[in-house]
Amino acid sequence: MPDQSEKKATITLDTANSDRQFPAYQLSINAMDSEKTGHGYRLMGPKYVGRSKNLRTVTLSQWDADEIRAILDEVFAEDARAKSKVLALVERALLKTTDGADVDDDFAIPAGEIRRILADL
Repeated sequence: MPDQSEKKATITLDTANSDRQFPAYQLSINAMDSEKTGHGYRLMGPKYVGRSKNLRTVTLSQWDADEIRAILDEVFAEDARAKSKVLALVERALLKTTDGADVDDDFAIPAGEIRRILADL
């Protein structure tokens, strides 16, 4: 498994077809393990069909990542705050259980909510 420091974040612009009259493009953000392996999220364009051609790839810097996070936090601030509060409760409850102490009633979080949060991490 590659070391986390070896990964890089990229934004990629691909051509999704070869139609010169009606070209289709795909834009994605990716976590790359190496030059050819990684995973990503399609931001726009048609689904990947296996015949796309890379037009341009830009590697993101830490500064880029911070700026993107700032924009997302500005727009989705309530969601981020609500999630962080629930995550703090989950963390406190999990830390208490690892110490062998009982979890107080004020840490009650539905199991389904815990599973959903942990799946999103």
